[in-house]
Amino acid sequence: MLLAQIQSSMEVRTHVETERIVSESDLVQLKACVHLPTATPQQRAMVEMLESTALLVGSEQIPPDVVTMNTTIECTVVDSANTYQWTLVYPDRADYLMGRLSVLSPAGISLLGARCSQTVTCRPPSGVQIRYVIKAILLQPERRHLAQ
Repeated sequence: MLLAQIQSSMEVRTHVETERIVSESDLVQLKACVHLPTATPQQRAMVEMLESTALLVGSEQIPPDVVTMNTTIECTVVDSANTYQWTLVYPDRADYLMGRLSVLSPAGISLLGARCSQTVTCRPPSGVQIRYVIKAILLQPERRHLAQ
C-alpha cells in the first residue's frame, strides 16, 4: 500500500528519453541511508521504487546531462517564476537554506536520475503536487571523470 502511495506521488515515465539513470554506487549509498533509524517508511518506499524503475549504470557511464548525487542544478517551478539552485546531497549534508537538497526529500528523489530539460513531479509533505523543470546542470561530479 505504501509503495502505491509513493508511486502516485512521483511521476514515472517509461519512454527511453525520460528514463531515470542512476549510478550503481549512488544507489548503494542511498540504500544505506534508508536503513538508518532516522529514515521513514516513505523514504524507504521511494528508494525501492527508484531501484525498480531506474536504469542502473556504472559512474563512468552516466551521461553529462543526468542529475547524480552531488550534482548542482538550476530548476524552476512549472507555471511559476520560482527558480532554485540546489546541490543534491545525502541527508546528513542537507541544508535547504544553503541550497543542499536531501536526496530523501520528495523533490530530491524525483530529481535523482532525471535529465536536463526534463520535468519532474513530486508531492511534498504539504500534499500539493509540484512540477520542476531542470533548466541547467551547473556541476556534475561524473563530468570530471569524462574530462580526464
